Amino acid sequence: MHPLCATHRALLVKQAGYGPADPWQALEIATQIALFQGASCDDKVHAEIGGDIARLPEIGCLACRKPDLFGQLVDKVQRSFPSDAHVGAIKALGERWVSDAAAPGPA
Repeated sequence: MHPLCATHRALLVKQAGYGPADPWQALEIATQIALFQGASCDDKVHAEIGGDIARLPEIGCLACRKPDLFGQLVDKVQRSFPSDAHVGAIKALGERWVSDAAAPGPA
């Protein structure tokens, strides 16, 4: 998996209210996992990588590729208190993206 670009890393850490001494690395890892989950559910991403999930790193920063998901994630983090709930909130959001994508559409 490709790491977040410097811009999105800084946005995530700053908007989540983390400082340099805070455990922002765990926040970033959880974010990358959730963005992987969201991107792996996207038909356009599947087409771009030819259906081969192993090619997902070719896309680069998933926050750049899926800014809508990144925005949802940052919003969720900003509304999650205390800060030790951030990783759990991110995990739940990524799982929701997967379950929503797996749900049958309207008949």
